[in-house]
Amino acid sequence: MNEMKFLQDAQSFEILKPYFIPAIYHRIIEGRKKVYQLSISIEGIEKVIKKSAKPFQHTSLNKVITGAVKRMEKLFAPDHLNLEVIIYKRPSMYQLDLSFELVNKNLFKIGNEDYFASIMCEYSYSKMDTVSYYPIIYRQECGNGQVSVMSKNFTETISTDKIFDIGCEWSKCTFETYQRKLKDYFEILKDEDDRYYDENDRDFMSNVIRQMERILKLNNAPSDNMTEYDGAPNKENIMIKNIEKLGKNQFAVWNAITDYASRERDFVKRNQMFLNAGKYLSNEVEKTLSKRDKEWYENLLWNEILRLAKK
Repeated sequence: MNEMKFLQDAQSFEILKPYFIPAIYHRIIEGRKKVYQLSISIEGIEKVIKKSAKPFQHTSLNKVITGAVKRMEKLFAPDHLNLEVIIYKRPSMYQLDLSFELVNKNLFKIGNEDYFASIMCEYSYSKMDTVSYYPIIYRQECGNGQVSVMSKNFTETISTDKIFDIGCEWSKCTFETYQRKLKDYFEILKDEDDRYYDENDRDFMSNVIRQMERILKLNNAPSDNMTEYDGAPNKENIMIKNIEKLGKNQFAVWNAITDYASRERDFVKRNQMFLNAGKYLSNEVEKTLSKRDKEWYENLLWNEILRLAKK
């Protein structure tokens, strides 16, 4: 199996150990007053983060990390995990943010295609009462992975005292649901009539490239870090390759957009392009499936209802 090139950025899960830091939270006597103090031991030094006359909400980095692992476990239950990590922000004496991506290197399927999944986690002691998690999927076939973030339904920004309350939205956020939605959406895109597009290939290509730039929020200058496997990272070449493989339809357009984004080697820029693409995809999936369901409700057929009743 050829690994996606983005996975070379992923490292052993054990690299999170130095950041598995418990919080030190207790009441102290300061002068004649009793105050609540929060600190952590970082780089061998105890750093005081906050003092307050009243109790306040917070969490510790070890709980933040554990919360991400437990969510991955929830998503893939009862399957096994094989987790690696990409760290985006590391806590230090000068900044107390932790941002990382857990990657499950075990493959799963959407339709007949192979995907990897990850969970992004973001927490900062500058806003210590909430923590954010959201899932991402990467398409194995693409060199660096193609991504969709179902941000509308699955981003979770929660109160820190509820890190281990893995229910509510996460009880619905299983990859079984996720796979079914994306599979239905991609099948709709594949079934679209090629004649929907202008017969002029040049106009079609120009429209796709404009769509790519709009969705990914690209400027005109290519990144110096764009990789050059499968030829130069040229938008038109990428589009032609996907049309030849998938036909002149929206499925090919979507694959070309994420194919282009996946070639970015700067993982911060790549992650932002993936997020831009994911937000767009999230809205398009919901709109398309809602339209399909509405048409189905308005054109009910007995044989369809019988099929459901006899499943």
